[in-house]
Amino acid sequence: MALCGRNSRVLPALWALLAVLLVPWRLWAIEDIEECTWQVVLNKFETVGKNGMSDRFFSQEPLETVDNVFRPLVDAPTDQDEKYLSFPYYLKINYSCNGESSEAQVRKGHLTGLKPVVLVTFQSPVNFHRWKIEQLQIQMEAAPFRSKEECIAEEVCVMSWYTPMPIKNGSVVMRVDVSSNGLGPFIHDKRFQVNINGFLQRQQDDTLQFTVGNEIFNLIPRYFVNVPSRPLWHTVDQAPVLILGGISDEKFILLTDTSFRDFFLVELNIDSCWVGSFYCPQASFTATIYDAIATESTLFIRQNQLVYYFTGTYITLHESNHGSGSWVRVLANECIKRLCPVHFHSNGSEYIMALTTGKREGYVHFGTITDGHVSFQLLPKQRSVCEGIEVVNCSITWAVFIADDYNLLMLVEIEAPTTRNYFQVVSYDLGDPSLTSVSTLPLPQPARGLEFLMILGTESYTSFPMVPKGMFYNPYKNLLLIWGNFLLQSYNYENFIYLADFPKEESIKYLVNSFHGDMAIVTETEEIWYLLEGSYRMYKLFPSKGWGMYINLQMMHQSSLYTSNETMVTLFYEDSKLYQLVYLMNNQKGRLVKRLMPVEELLMYHQLSDHYLLHQRGNQLTLPFTNFCPFTVIRLRDLPNPQVYTRQERYQAHPPRMLEPSGFHDENSLAVYQGLIYHLLCLHSKYLKPYADPVHDSTWRWWKNKKLNRDYYFYLASNLQSASNVYIDMTSYEKIYDLKAKHELPERIFLDKGTSYSFSVFLTVRGHSINLQDGGASRAEALTPKVDLGVVLADPGCLEAVVKEEVLTNRNSVLFWVTLSDKRSCFDQGISGHHLLKTSMLVKVVGTVGRCFQNTHQGPRMQGNFMVPVLIGCPPGKRLAFDITYTLEYNRLQNKHYFDCVNVDPEMPCFLFRDIFYPFFLIQDLVTGDSGSFQGSYVLKVIGGGPTMDTIREYSEEEIYRFNSPLDKTQSLIWTTKNTTTTKDPAFNIMTHQSLGIEWLCLRNSPCHDTIPHTIFAPEFFFKVLVSNRGVDKSTYCDYQLTFLLHIHGLPLSAKRALLILMVSSSVFIGLVILYIVFCLLLPVVVKACNTLRWKINNIITSESYYTYTSPSRIVSGTSETKSKVSSSVSSKVVEEKEEAPVETSKKHSIT
Repeated sequence: MALCGRNSRVLPALWALLAVLLVPWRLWAIEDIEECTWQVVLNKFETVGKNGMSDRFFSQEPLETVDNVFRPLVDAPTDQDEKYLSFPYYLKINYSCNGESSEAQVRKGHLTGLKPVVLVTFQSPVNFHRWKIEQLQIQMEAAPFRSKEECIAEEVCVMSWYTPMPIKNGSVVMRVDVSSNGLGPFIHDKRFQVNINGFLQRQQDDTLQFTVGNEIFNLIPRYFVNVPSRPLWHTVDQAPVLILGGISDEKFILLTDTSFRDFFLVELNIDSCWVGSFYCPQASFTATIYDAIATESTLFIRQNQLVYYFTGTYITLHESNHGSGSWVRVLANECIKRLCPVHFHSNGSEYIMALTTGKREGYVHFGTITDGHVSFQLLPKQRSVCEGIEVVNCSITWAVFIADDYNLLMLVEIEAPTTRNYFQVVSYDLGDPSLTSVSTLPLPQPARGLEFLMILGTESYTSFPMVPKGMFYNPYKNLLLIWGNFLLQSYNYENFIYLADFPKEESIKYLVNSFHGDMAIVTETEEIWYLLEGSYRMYKLFPSKGWGMYINLQMMHQSSLYTSNETMVTLFYEDSKLYQLVYLMNNQKGRLVKRLMPVEELLMYHQLSDHYLLHQRGNQLTLPFTNFCPFTVIRLRDLPNPQVYTRQERYQAHPPRMLEPSGFHDENSLAVYQGLIYHLLCLHSKYLKPYADPVHDSTWRWWKNKKLNRDYYFYLASNLQSASNVYIDMTSYEKIYDLKAKHELPERIFLDKGTSYSFSVFLTVRGHSINLQDGGASRAEALTPKVDLGVVLADPGCLEAVVKEEVLTNRNSVLFWVTLSDKRSCFDQGISGHHLLKTSMLVKVVGTVGRCFQNTHQGPRMQGNFMVPVLIGCPPGKRLAFDITYTLEYNRLQNKHYFDCVNVDPEMPCFLFRDIFYPFFLIQDLVTGDSGSFQGSYVLKVIGGGPTMDTIREYSEEEIYRFNSPLDKTQSLIWTTKNTTTTKDPAFNIMTHQSLGIEWLCLRNSPCHDTIPHTIFAPEFFFKVLVSNRGVDKSTYCDYQLTFLLHIHGLPLSAKRALLILMVSSSVFIGLVILYIVFCLLLPVVVKACNTLRWKINNIITSESYYTYTSPSRIVSGTSETKSKVSSSVSSKVVEEKEEAPVETSKKHSIT
């Protein structure tokens, strides 16, 4: 830009003033606040308290070492019968500030009351068929710990804070947010990516080694200097490990598990074969890794025409160790020219696409990754794309997968024999295999003149050809982008908008999207362009005058992140912020750094340099800078509590209190902290049992038997009598249900059927207020045109937005009320968190794109645009539970009695067969803590059963119909009800909370008929019951499915079996009676016979003893005979007297 005459004297002043305005406020403002930042590393148990130690996150199994620490805690609210486990890692937390060492700062912070607060967010898993979909967080307060190094001071030289690093099954990606408790120095909140690296293994010498290859420790400049940048492809928010290829003539990749906060250069262990042939035209061989894509547990690479994958070892995902031992080569007989990523997972799987060339030209190999298992299918199935669109020769340039429509869009180049090649967008429906040509792209580029142009076919064109190179799809916006030496965007795949700001001389190499409303574009010449979605204005960020000015200012500030010689390696978004991975050369030494792209600063410079006017004041020209932002203040108000819409479950935990005067923790107290956090998350995972607890809280069972002794535990701690000097406060481990909004829109919004989200936007109009003499109506009319608020919906057929305006004339402001509602029309019923429809809402103040910024302590921030992803369907965290407490109470009231089983099970009470059964259910919100009676309709089915827990079997579909349908005619019904409402074919009873109850039948052909009792008590039966509201409840998108066991006792016997038992019992009873009578009649005879027999036996014994003791001498013999005769005569007389005595006695009795 040139100024003539005296205007040229203004130019130096202009650039100087721009430079001053662009300098960050912290460079010229008084620095009352020190620039401090958090530092976080991982430590194993063995390295706690050791300075300078950090560990890699690869161990995933719990440890059993902490159980011994809990044994001495006898007078504490812990369960001695519980086996306590722990996680394998701690988070070690420090911070540092400019000008002082970290050790001194940490001591200062501790002495002033600083305690870091760590918030760990677990990413939901991909495979929702195996794992529950939930948005889970745990907030922990860090515990101070003294270093184990020798120290001459009495108290502390070096210290740090520690918290357990929890692990959750199904999650390998964790965000760690560190903030302050509000005391001590001011430290900005900071987020860290702490992910599990499943591509490491421990060697015999206790060192770690990569399983995918060998680590290269020397990052020489040749690998990065003047090497073209390449895209970073991965499954958004799901990949714990990111990889980046593109290093010339080397089979190297950059690998990171912390989003490039640190990284490794790894040489891959692949065979590097080249199987080029006549059907696979490969011009030359190179070792370069061209395409690299990371998914949740699997890495994919392409080298030449070969494709490899490697599955990591993730026990938390697969529940088994089935990681790859080496790189697996797939599609061995195919010639692959490109890998295309699929940025989002769906249906419990991730996807990848391989484009073929050579003999398979016109086909796509569609890859599916489920639980680390990779499979490919060739699409289209019947015929190639070329045959489907009826052309002779064609080539697929790019492909995108649209999961919501289960559709594959392909950019196809068609060879024309007489004219230039042209391109078509071809759609392939995977559900109903069919090919459709969606649109044909124009050959020449349209003429310029406007920011954008709707291509209708009637516009004028230039002679410059359009050369498409790829496509990009944003599912939240339903936005399809086709890029090359142009940029087209479409919301219906047919009508395209041409963005005229992008120069036709450049060619786009790849796109980077934040999926939160903005995107960046990288060209073949390494230019960086920026586009805010919802607008058509494109901004050139690099190279630009603003970039040069910013670099100079950073070098003046001696920043270590900028040099004059640098090469961009890749560009990517993280947490809606644009980052660069750059190789810096300084004094012949190079290093890789990750730095934030200063988008707001560059846009501010662009605004100041492009929009200015020279005003004449006397003989001088002045340079006033006009702020083109239509407002001075923008605030979000009346925001509802976020958890209802974000579905974020959060637990809170504090470390156990140490009773030592210093307050520092030791290894035992940290181990107790580990065990308590592990147990807390175990209670969370076990809470999804079908029988609802009396109190809707996962921690209720933990403390229900210990709360009576709370004052006793506190008394012991107050008198320093607690075991192991550790006091566990039961109120420190709880679930939070009432988080408050933080004056910003949530990260995402979940909407159920007919629900709405409301908030307000307060805007203060820029400019002076209108004079008071103006009427109120004229003032309102003057304010309204200055600011307008628009709401853009990606799916207006599914969502509706209502905006109401209120003019606050006395405050020179306008208040907009925004209500976003679901239209009840775009989603069928689904399981909680499954198959959600992705869409979005964009709230924008008209005329603010690239014009409105707010200065904050972290730099300028763009204002006026709010993009919120919206997920329509059944929100995560809702479930149906059997309300056993109210069911027992109501059944006792209706039946006038309640009889439990003989063997009482408090977890599964019994119900009597002859009683009418009245079931009740609860809708429990695990996020907000709400629990209320289920008021909708549902279908109850018995889907399994058995007389014992061990003999329960699942019923077939045909059996389920016979056992439950009122239309059954085979005498197989298990139960019936007096309700007459039924579903469609096959008919089942529809029930509500006001139903008349269930009557148990167990007819002749049912499985519970004629149950054989195993004891003397009545027969029992366990029914496996399924309760579902699918298809019968129109009040929600949620398909509530509850399966639980119902214990029924007192089942009747069949008539035949009852008669048989009666006959057998009667026969046995009569036989016993007859036996008793016979016994009583024969008893005297038997007794007399026994006495006679006994007398005779005695006589025989006596006579035998006489002959046995006869003497051999005659004298002795004679004497013995004499004595024996005498004794025999005497004995005979005695016997005669005894025989006569009863006769005399009888005579005496008869006389009396």
